[in-house]
Amino acid sequence: MSDIQPGDKKYTDTKLDTKTRHQKRKRNSRKSNHNPTEILSRALSWALRHQGPSIGLSMTPDGFVPVSQILASKHPKLSSSAWTLQDIREVVKASDKQRFQLDERPAENYPGVSQDSAEGNSVLCIRATQGHSLKFIDSDLLLVPIPSEELDTLPTIVHGTYQHMWTESISKQGLSRMNRNHIHFAAGLPDPKKGVISGMRKTCDVYIYVNTAKCAANPDIQFYRSANGVILTAGVKGEGILPMEYISHVSDPKGNLLLDQRTTS
Repeated sequence: MSDIQPGDKKYTDTKLDTKTRHQKRKRNSRKSNHNPTEILSRALSWALRHQGPSIGLSMTPDGFVPVSQILASKHPKLSSSAWTLQDIREVVKASDKQRFQLDERPAENYPGVSQDSAEGNSVLCIRATQGHSLKFIDSDLLLVPIPSEELDTLPTIVHGTYQHMWTESISKQGLSRMNRNHIHFAAGLPDPKKGVISGMRKTCDVYIYVNTAKCAANPDIQFYRSANGVILTAGVKGEGILPMEYISHVSDPKGNLLLDQRTTS
């Protein structure tokens, strides 16, 4: 249960940001109502990141769920269309940000689920590569920890956000994971030519750069890398906040500085 309570400023900021995201998702959903691939992708993200066990899926701490359970689900969001295994494979392959991962997992992890391999010892599973809000997900099983010595050498870790969030919230309290397990970052600004395809939305108009050396020097801060290249942290002591003292500088898309702490860090 979150320690952010009604009446707290963080609670208000969380509510505002969540409302903004939901409004954008609703608009995007209307745009993609006739795109079966997009509809399935959104349904999978919803189930694999946020709902899993609550809708009857056997999800292990590494985030994997048997594909057969997805296809057999009676939940309206998953059963509204007659999805097939091929549809799921296509969505995984076509995902622009590589949001999903398919893998054969040990059948012993999923008792009672039909086995897929000829030897009868594995189950075809799917998981979201990042973005979870389910608290039982184990970061060390889902993600790859970044050692402090590697973190110290990374040239860029940047969080994308929006002007109103920067002004009203982040500039005062630092970065928050909100209702998710981690704060999300990219290894650079979105640029497919450089391999940066995940970690922030292209519409972001504020870029918040992390002081990697300062974070690396604090043993209470752990960063991770997801299978699709997103960089993540749960903040100091895993409590969900990365304070402003760990931010190097902040800029807008034109390169104008909104904050520069590089000379004082």
